[in-house]
Amino acid sequence: MRPRHILQALLALLFSVVLAASAMSQSATLLADSVTIQSDTTIIASGNVEVIAGDVRLTATRIIYDSVSNTLQIFGPIVLTQGGEMVFFAESAQLDQDLKNGIMRGARMVLEQQLQLAAAEISRVDGRYTQLYKAVASSCRVCANNPVPLWEIRAEKIIHDQQEQLLYFENAQLRIADVPVFFLPRLRMPDPTLKRARGFLIPDYQFSTQLGAGIRIPYFFPLGDQADITLTPYISPETNTLQVRYRQAFRSGRLQFDAAASRDTLRPNSARAYLFGQGQFQLGRGFDLEFDAELTSDPAYLLDYGFSAKDRL
Repeated sequence: MRPRHILQALLALLFSVVLAASAMSQSATLLADSVTIQSDTTIIASGNVEVIAGDVRLTATRIIYDSVSNTLQIFGPIVLTQGGEMVFFAESAQLDQDLKNGIMRGARMVLEQQLQLAAAEISRVDGRYTQLYKAVASSCRVCANNPVPLWEIRAEKIIHDQQEQLLYFENAQLRIADVPVFFLPRLRMPDPTLKRARGFLIPDYQFSTQLGAGIRIPYFFPLGDQADITLTPYISPETNTLQVRYRQAFRSGRLQFDAAASRDTLRPNSARAYLFGQGQFQLGRGFDLEFDAELTSDPAYLLDYGFSAKDRL
């Protein structure tokens, strides 16, 4: 192809893309390898399709835009990112021109690269609410060689409020290694982007030769902007344990206390516990105050539960 013909083709493609973007919305941009204007109301984009609307970016293989209904018929694989904190993967979708309302099918949602939610169908409402139906949530990595996560929460419905950074579960069931552990008709927990919301944090599955398989389920209580407390029950056939962490920040320093109390089969006739405390304060005029407190009921307690690897206090 001669250079003149190449330049004409590039100009024609650029004109089509600009026309398509203008037809969609002044706030949205459409890029694609090929853009076809099928009628006065329909535009078809295919091949490395990308739509940008504000902080939302979508990539797909093919998009059909209807200017009458202002909707996009999108064909996957689809990747939609919002604000760098939310990523959606889907097979197909139908969204409005601003990518804030619509339905995504065969979809997954990843929050802060930490929590993954999968559902047969995901609905987006006003760019704030995400509703998942017959959904599964887990922070475990799932692959072909390991299709069953160590822990997961199954629910009939999950609602993610992006503004409040909260997750709401309806008829939720916690499963460990695909075995149901307990059922909750209602459950609320913060998403990974929220640091100081009251509620359950992501469970931690653990296994040891002495205590067997168990799970820690932390619950976080903010006490204003400067202090908080976290209660973590440790559920296992071999032990009943409650961990406590208290933190407080001051203008000139901070302090933290970590403690736990246990009744287990390792020492069935005695209670086991530990307490660690530390603080750092700036007193002014070049003086600093630091302290550490370390107590435990027996030498093996810290090692048995993995609280610390210290052999002396």
